[in-house]
Amino acid sequence: MIKKVAFIGHRVTDMDRAKKFYGEVLGLDKTAEYEGKWCEFDTPEGKTIALDTFSPEGTPPYLSLETDDIEAEVERLKQAGVEVLMDVRDNKVCKMAIIKDSEGNGIMLHQIAPERAK
Repeated sequence: MIKKVAFIGHRVTDMDRAKKFYGEVLGLDKTAEYEGKWCEFDTPEGKTIALDTFSPEGTPPYLSLETDDIEAEVERLKQAGVEVLMDVRDNKVCKMAIIKDSEGNGIMLHQIAPERAK
């Protein structure tokens, strides 16, 4: 089941420059950072903006939806005829999969590791 918007993601080419912009210029709180490849900033109402350096060049901003059981949700969507662009991957921080919506846009499904859940 989809629970909420997990985050909106943006591909960046210069993480240090992007962190300065989102943190110092926009004044958002940095809430997570992983190996200089991924960084999260929270807006005042608690929405997360994620920055990544590993998405392919040209990747537009993307929506990530939180689910409480990603394997079951991906299976349910497959049964409904939804195209899965990337099956479930577990990086120990979270599990993720990417589906295609009715208009051809990629949507990330996300399940945070239990110890990171807020």
